[in-house]
Amino acid sequence: MALREQTPSPMTGLSPVISLTESPTQRVLRQLLEALLFERLIPYRPCNDNRSGWQWLSFRIGSLPGRCRARVRGFGRLRLDMSTLTLGQEQPSTSTSLARLVGQLPAASTQQQALLKELVATIGNTERLDALYRARGPRERRALHGEALDCALHEGHPYHPCYKSRLGFQGDDLVRYSPETSIGFRLHWVAVPRRYLDSQLLAPDLAFWQSELGREQAYLLRAAFHRAGVDWQHCGALPTHPWQWQQLCQGPQASRLSALGIRSLGPLGDRYRPGQSLRSLFNVSRPANACIKLPLGIHNTSSRRHLEPHSVPSAPAISRWLEAILAADSQFDAAYPLRLLPEYASLGVNTGRDRGTGSAGLEGELAAIWRASISSLLNDGEQAIPLNALFQWQPDGMPFIHPWVEHYGLGPWLEATLKAVILPVWHMLAAHGVGLEAHAQNSLLVVRDGWPRALMLRDFHDSVEYARDYLPPATPEPDFGPRQALYDQAPDDQYYRMSGPEALRELVMDTLFIFNLSELALLLDEAYGFNETRFWDRVRTILTDYARQHPYLTSRLHRLAWDQSTLQTESLLRRKLQPDNQSHCLRVINPLASGPDSTSMPPTDHHHERLP
Repeated sequence: MALREQTPSPMTGLSPVISLTESPTQRVLRQLLEALLFERLIPYRPCNDNRSGWQWLSFRIGSLPGRCRARVRGFGRLRLDMSTLTLGQEQPSTSTSLARLVGQLPAASTQQQALLKELVATIGNTERLDALYRARGPRERRALHGEALDCALHEGHPYHPCYKSRLGFQGDDLVRYSPETSIGFRLHWVAVPRRYLDSQLLAPDLAFWQSELGREQAYLLRAAFHRAGVDWQHCGALPTHPWQWQQLCQGPQASRLSALGIRSLGPLGDRYRPGQSLRSLFNVSRPANACIKLPLGIHNTSSRRHLEPHSVPSAPAISRWLEAILAADSQFDAAYPLRLLPEYASLGVNTGRDRGTGSAGLEGELAAIWRASISSLLNDGEQAIPLNALFQWQPDGMPFIHPWVEHYGLGPWLEATLKAVILPVWHMLAAHGVGLEAHAQNSLLVVRDGWPRALMLRDFHDSVEYARDYLPPATPEPDFGPRQALYDQAPDDQYYRMSGPEALRELVMDTLFIFNLSELALLLDEAYGFNETRFWDRVRTILTDYARQHPYLTSRLHRLAWDQSTLQTESLLRRKLQPDNQSHCLRVINPLASGPDSTSMPPTDHHHERLP
């Protein structure tokens, strides 16, 4: 089915109203209900047989009967029209107390209260940050790209209701260390005895710091050692997030730091701003220099933002492995342009060699990973656009992408964008047996004058998977050097090695389709009237064309079973509400299924007798 060449102006529909006028309280309630219904923590039933358009849904949250006009979208994702919601006897139900609603959820009281705390924090943080952001005046984000645009994407996760909880920040921490409002800060440096420092640097310390910091700042770092009375020969330097260091040295870990001989050196060096992931810090003083990823012990969306201890020293090895795969396959240059932002160096505290210090718990709390800057992978005239920018609305009432869509036409631009985003990830999966976590924050679209040229991916240390029996003969397993035994002896599904291709398919389809491109599909539907069914038809055609062009991959694609009628996906909210539940997954209808009657309605495994 050919895409239309003409691009109508964005319509005045639901999405602009939601994006530009929805209050934080309304948004949190909407995303909470959409997630609860999608993950079937709340069973629901449609009031008619309209499976693709707007329809009424009935549901029950504990003792509260509910009804809302909604649209069940691809993979069973939902879009609610909150102006039609009734819950209990209250209407409009946006005034419904969150505490009352959360108290009815299928979870223990402890989990209910924890969720409520994050929801309330999200509302408060959003209100405060939005007010400060607006006070700076309107910003034309379309003129930004790369790190600057990453910092300007203040909307937060479009699915998770705790999209801006940031539990742990107190007072001015929120303003100082949030991308929406931060003006930059210097890192706080500490000295760590070398026997506790797992170092994966590209060169000896002095040469590495001169390369990263410049000669003057490297000299000042040496001087800081002398001022603190620390021997450079016996200790190594480690940058920390200033908030993280304050929490560690003023909290329960203070005695452990002292027992280990870890000493403060103070702030120095370049200034950094946090990106939208909060832990990734971009160099403001010298933008072409590396991004540094540091642990940050706050809770946001689904997890605490520390770094997995095993992944810190393994980060450079994983990047080298992926780079070798790309270098050996010319199709990543010609047919499926893919650029990786390598994590080329890391440092981390590792006290496993001396358990007598009582220092357990610092692994993953004091660490750093260096990642190449975005600009270092761009050619003249190119821009890198974080993928979640593609489905944002601007204050002018137009989508972020509208100038490009208007210039090239919706059909050609969308076709080029889908191919640029999907095919590099798909080729890595199908041809090389490697699953990449290509969610919207990890992925950047490289464009020239808005036209897609390549996909850029980042953040590999804890977001890459492979299955030993799905690696082709020409693709070796990663080489972790002295740490190889840790991974060889670990069971499948614990670290990078999965038990089979099903896990890889789930990772890729979850992050790339269900929670990423699904948002672009929604924007195109609500802004340009481009029906979401047509969107997923285009995606299916791209994948089937890929299979036809690579007949030697037929058996491998068959093992992926990407076009089966239902797929397993992660249940993010269930993990919060029911942490002891062994299964944090659910099955959803697959709009990419090859059958003629694929539908966006979820499997009918609800207990309808419980519904009103």
